[in-house]
Amino acid sequence: MAAALLGAGDFFGGIGGRRIDHPGAVVSIAWVASCVGATVAGLFVLVVPPAHFGRTDFYWTMVALVFAASARPLLYLSMERGPMAVVAPVFSLVSLVIPAVVGPLLGDSLGGAELVGVLLAVPAVALISSEGQLPTAKMLRSGSGVAMGCLVGTLLGCLSLTFAQITPDAGAMPAFLTQLGAVGFIPLMTKPFRLMAKLSKEVNRFGLLVGLIDIGAVISMVIAFQRGNVAVIAAMLGFAPVTAMLLAWRILNESVRRWQWVGVAMGATAFILFSASA
Repeated sequence: MAAALLGAGDFFGGIGGRRIDHPGAVVSIAWVASCVGATVAGLFVLVVPPAHFGRTDFYWTMVALVFAASARPLLYLSMERGPMAVVAPVFSLVSLVIPAVVGPLLGDSLGGAELVGVLLAVPAVALISSEGQLPTAKMLRSGSGVAMGCLVGTLLGCLSLTFAQITPDAGAMPAFLTQLGAVGFIPLMTKPFRLMAKLSKEVNRFGLLVGLIDIGAVISMVIAFQRGNVAVIAAMLGFAPVTAMLLAWRILNESVRRWQWVGVAMGATAFILFSASA
């Protein structure tokens, strides 16, 4: 559920960025989405309060807040400044590899089927997130796309590891606090780069839509990391671009390359392996 909703949120956020033709619109949409997400998550926590939210859970949530709020504006910055044929596969792969390597060291070991599924997920995510393009030698030599992709992927991978340290009793409280913190953190971080545009009706409209979708993804993701293997959950979240790809294919009539379908097939096989091991 988290992967599907993350992909849908990215799709509509991208649509908003295309339709609102001025710099910083996507970051402003992300900020409005965080406001909406904090409101919805706050109501969710009131209706379904956590069984226990201890001091350790609070500390890990604050660390997650820094990673989550830093990753989103840097992701949008990388989309503007680096070739997506390089940036998207790099940050997708790095965000998968870090939990797969560090998770077992923290005691989150992988079973046989899970290990094969994670190994399948790595090339599958690279094929899907390539968006039908292959990076050229010039793109790779420039270094900017690779560096930005590695930075964003590292933040996302660390976010996965951080959420995995929070106990299941914490419920959706980490989702509420990270969204609430992002409301203040995103403007603070993006101000030196002047990434945020002024709010408008279009920005608010897309922000509301993306916020309602994303908060479902964040709550699902937080609960999943509390209960599942960090490497497996991170691998499943890596397939979020499948939703965006399918929506673009059906709604915008964008073409899907053959190797992207190969990636989807490999991803489906990984999901079957994860389900079998569970």
